[in-house]
Amino acid sequence: MWKTVILPAALLLGGLPYHYDTTVYTIASDKIHKPMRLCVLADVHCRPFGKHHSRLMRIISRMRPDAVLIPGDLFDIGRDYEISYDLIGQLRDMPVFFTPGNHDNYLDELPQLCARLEAMGVHVLDQSAYVLQEGENTLEIAGLHDLGRRARVPVSEADRLFHTDAFRILLSHRPCHVQFYGQCSCDLIVCGHAHGGQWRIPFTKQGIFVKEEGLFPRYTDGMHDLNGRKVVISRGLASGHPRVPRLYNPPEVVFIDLLPQKNI
Repeated sequence: MWKTVILPAALLLGGLPYHYDTTVYTIASDKIHKPMRLCVLADVHCRPFGKHHSRLMRIISRMRPDAVLIPGDLFDIGRDYEISYDLIGQLRDMPVFFTPGNHDNYLDELPQLCARLEAMGVHVLDQSAYVLQEGENTLEIAGLHDLGRRARVPVSEADRLFHTDAFRILLSHRPCHVQFYGQCSCDLIVCGHAHGGQWRIPFTKQGIFVKEEGLFPRYTDGMHDLNGRKVVISRGLASGHPRVPRLYNPPEVVFIDLLPQKNI
């Protein structure tokens, strides 16, 4: 009898996220003139990561990014929005870019939430772009409205957001739209949403399920090459549902190092 209780409990506890993963991807481009580091914070969902996000901020302080990208789901239904605003307050010394995800768009008060973010210095990008000048580098960062489970808009919807020849970054919440992204006129697409498949098969990187892809989905994390465009997918920080824990799938903080082409 005791084995039927202890063994599943041990498997569960062994798979719960007691640490945070720090993942670094490197991208070289002739549009980048000096090394630059971006931090991706996906799927916060109004959850705390240590007191005043101390666990998260220790990682960010150690890695010293030049800018922060939040590709959706900063907020969530029925949660304390102040938890997410607390995190934004901690990031006030660097440029922060946010595009809404599906959980953000569920909220009737999203316009007011975004107005407060902008008052705190966040660049809210929803069908809009911002040109960031960081030392010798120029980045154009655009945010695409959540495409839903199927991309029903033409690629021109994303392309017309960009107006410069700078290094182009598209923030788009859902990673499943690979055919769409593979045609976009940008250098980097940054996504979240899939939560690494929420539960992962132990000792592998294989997620179990994502609505858009079904069982054993392919696009839940990692960096992928789509016709020369890089797609970086963060497994994100929170679980998809507060009552469903991440299993064998620690929260992930992603960093993207942009380097001049000659450095590789």
